[in-house]
Amino acid sequence: MSAPGSDAWWLRSAVFVAGAAVMMLELLGSRLLAPVFGTTLHVWSALITVTLAALALGYALGGRLAERAPGLAAIERILAVAAVGTIGADLLAPVAASAYPLGLVAGPVVAAAGLLGPPLVALGMVTPLAIATAADRRSVGRSAGNLGALATVGSLAGSLTVGLLLVPYVSVHTALAATAGLLALGPLAYAALRARPGVGLAALATLAASAALVRTGNDPHVLYKGESLPVTAAAPSSYGDFVVTERAGTRSLMLNGVVQGSLRDDRPESLYVYGLARLASLRGVPRTMLIWGLGAGLLARTMAEAGVSVTVVEIDPAAERLARAHFGLPSTVRVVIGDARTETRRLGERYDVVVLDAFAGDAPPWHLLTREALAEAAARVAPGGVLALNFVGATDGPAARATSAIVATLTAAAGPVTLFAPTRVFFERPPDDVATMLAFVGTLPAQPAPYPFDGSMLGLRYAERTLAARVDVAPSATILTDAYSPLETWLGPAIAAMRY
Repeated sequence: MSAPGSDAWWLRSAVFVAGAAVMMLELLGSRLLAPVFGTTLHVWSALITVTLAALALGYALGGRLAERAPGLAAIERILAVAAVGTIGADLLAPVAASAYPLGLVAGPVVAAAGLLGPPLVALGMVTPLAIATAADRRSVGRSAGNLGALATVGSLAGSLTVGLLLVPYVSVHTALAATAGLLALGPLAYAALRARPGVGLAALATLAASAALVRTGNDPHVLYKGESLPVTAAAPSSYGDFVVTERAGTRSLMLNGVVQGSLRDDRPESLYVYGLARLASLRGVPRTMLIWGLGAGLLARTMAEAGVSVTVVEIDPAAERLARAHFGLPSTVRVVIGDARTETRRLGERYDVVVLDAFAGDAPPWHLLTREALAEAAARVAPGGVLALNFVGATDGPAARATSAIVATLTAAAGPVTLFAPTRVFFERPPDDVATMLAFVGTLPAQPAPYPFDGSMLGLRYAERTLAARVDVAPSATILTDAYSPLETWLGPAIAAMRY
């Protein structure tokens, strides 16, 4: 780098900070979009696409600007623009819902471009400007290489900062405010130390006014199916934003904007709990049960209170904290924190009932519904035991494709499957209605044991009618595997139904 010593440090810090901010915005963007679009493959594809496209445009614009007006002043002004753009992304995040009618593929792209595009374009302009400022003709290659490497190191630091220091402990609003503050440090220092005092004061006033608009802390309300619900507790985590809402006597746990379970009068209000409990108790109350996915802990609580020894594998420790604090999960329920497949392989026991009930907000993690994963779960079923799977789908229409593939995959991994659509049948809805589906592997007794658990009147009626809700779905030639699983694409109708 041939710039003077003090200028070289200004350039290096600007490039490092810009590289860090790019990754911070990309990762935090997933939290901005999650309440509207979830955290599916489409969302991450949209974020990566928008980030790369914005950087490409920024590189081109920065290169043109570098030919006319290179220098530290231009770079610091651009970082200030990026800081204000970051604040704007947070303030305008609720507008992302307006892109939902475009669908779960185009919608995230448009939303991400509108929210993150401006600051990312500005950040893309920094490196070419820095190269032009630093280099003469004899050292342009070295300068470009050094600054490119420094930007990449900054991106590494930004990724680690978001994953280890921000998301697990603070809200997305606070994290974006921290990102904007990081971007503003350079321009403020430059204005104070190198520019005219008036310029420094103007820059400080502008950024301070913008920062005052930034939302910090957790949102006091969350929007679900057009209704604003008050938030009574929140737990940011590395896997999503958990919130507890309470309204009209119903307490719900939500993950990334989707209800995971609800409690009313200290009884489960979520009907799927009654359906799963019915399938688990066809021969009476089981002795042992393994559950993939905790949610609000309503199924685990129901079984444990009846004397069942329950083990739950849950990847997010925040879920356990909220389930115990707000939904009455008993201390007798053993919760193993970790990935369901990895922890299941470590378990030495077999269980009378194994239930697969893991959701990453609005859809099951795809790697838990492959032939390999389902075979691992089936291996933990005791002789004469049952395996049950909860998912959202339909037996006709666009959502039937995912249902058919899940049933075919479970059959290949564990044996013949009986499929139930209790919500559709209970509420007399058409076959293309997207709702709770329960897949069952095991022997259905001719005379099932009486339903042994307590619950709401509606839930008990739901449990009674579950076994009468047997349905069929067209066979699928697709077996979902670890090597090939388009499930996230096929679950689009189910995701839409759970959110809207």
